[in-house]
Amino acid sequence: MGMLLMMFRKMHLIQKKNNIEFQLTDLNQKLMDYQSLSAALANDSTSITDLASIPPSLFGSGLNTLMMAHYASDQYAQQAMGYMNSNSIFTQFGDNAPYMQRLAYMKAYEKAQEQYKKRIMAQLNEKEKQMELKKTKLEALLAQIEEEEKATTQRVQSGIQSQVSHYGLQA
Repeated sequence: MGMLLMMFRKMHLIQKKNNIEFQLTDLNQKLMDYQSLSAALANDSTSITDLASIPPSLFGSGLNTLMMAHYASDQYAQQAMGYMNSNSIFTQFGDNAPYMQRLAYMKAYEKAQEQYKKRIMAQLNEKEKQMELKKTKLEALLAQIEEEEKATTQRVQSGIQSQVSHYGLQA
């Protein structure tokens, strides 16, 4: 009966080990996807090539993030322009006022983009840290399971040897 329980325990450990290895593989893929998304979003201006490099698993959320960054930056720049226009800042430039307005809008837009990007990158870094922590825990658990599996295998082998010698089946 003891041998049967040991074999059952070993099968259970193998199943657990396979499950954890699958989780680790999945986690590694997600981690690589988030790192790829971080790299694509880290550029100063996102191009079509950067969009194409976003992993498929995060493409929708990456695209949404870029669109939200654009809309938030545009809204910030428009508010800044409204403030500047209400204070008649551009009247001193005369004929060059439209150019200065465009330049001021672009600077406000870039400032807002940079702030939004910092927030997004901080969120992505936090997710990556959480995944790394989970990965470390799973690797430690996997090591424990492998140790227990080795010990169980040794117990099974010693049990087999004692059974063989007990029944006189040695060659």
